[in-house]
Amino acid sequence: MLSKFHQILAFALFITWTCGTVLNSSIVAVYVSDWKKGLKLGACDQIILTMGCNNLLMQSFLTFELMVLTYQLYGLFTKDILLSSFFFGFNMALSLSLWLTAWLSSYYYLRLVNFSNRFFIRLKRGISTVVVYCLLGTVVGLFLVHMPVIWTMHIIRDQNITKINSIFNDKIPFLFNFTFSCYLPTSMTSFCIVLTLMSLLKHIHKMKQNTSEFWNPQLKNHVKACRTMLLLFAANLILFLAIFVSSLQYNTGTIGNYVIWFIMISNPSSQAIILLFGNSRLATAWSKFLSFQ
Repeated sequence: MLSKFHQILAFALFITWTCGTVLNSSIVAVYVSDWKKGLKLGACDQIILTMGCNNLLMQSFLTFELMVLTYQLYGLFTKDILLSSFFFGFNMALSLSLWLTAWLSSYYYLRLVNFSNRFFIRLKRGISTVVVYCLLGTVVGLFLVHMPVIWTMHIIRDQNITKINSIFNDKIPFLFNFTFSCYLPTSMTSFCIVLTLMSLLKHIHKMKQNTSEFWNPQLKNHVKACRTMLLLFAANLILFLAIFVSSLQYNTGTIGNYVIWFIMISNPSSQAIILLFGNSRLATAWSKFLSFQ
């Protein structure tokens, strides 16, 4: 018989999993439907579609891992390789979420800012091809970085205490993994946002001279894109801090650690809401669905 706390926890897990799955599934459904209709997906659409698919995986991984840690369900993993594979997928999904936000911010930066440098002009023109290579390169890079966890992770059972040991428990491998997987994409996102906002403020300052063109559709789209970037950055900065704090003390026995885990579990839903209302195609599809209901 589960205690009242564990019953509440199970209910909260069900709610967060349901919300994250429904919201991100709607994002994937919109783009899959457009693709079936023969509509071309742009670079931004490709990134957001990948974010939706990754959020579905991340939501499931986070929910299942918290269940395993809370209810001590290590018996489900009869072999260490099963546990290692699970944690490999879990770490990949978390890291990819941060990197996808970084690439989306980079895309907005290239699209919104006017450049005089030839390199950035060419990069801007071939952004669709560049995005594909960036996404593939990120997946391959994260795969290689997280691959050692499969061969080094194993369960240590000592009486009633179960511990997980891996190469990432050592300081140097952990710092390298954390830098590439979390710190680098978060820094990249903040850098793009700062430069984009600076460009937007300069643009607004120039347009103030002509009040008739001040709030034209183009400027409104720029402001909307910047707002989406800031909200995604805020959501992923919170995720980044939660990952960092949880890595310092791998223990779910305190209320503080449960709070950290639920911050991470809520991230896929938060990202989905920001994308649904920050992207015109998704917002239109979602509004049609709500009006139909």
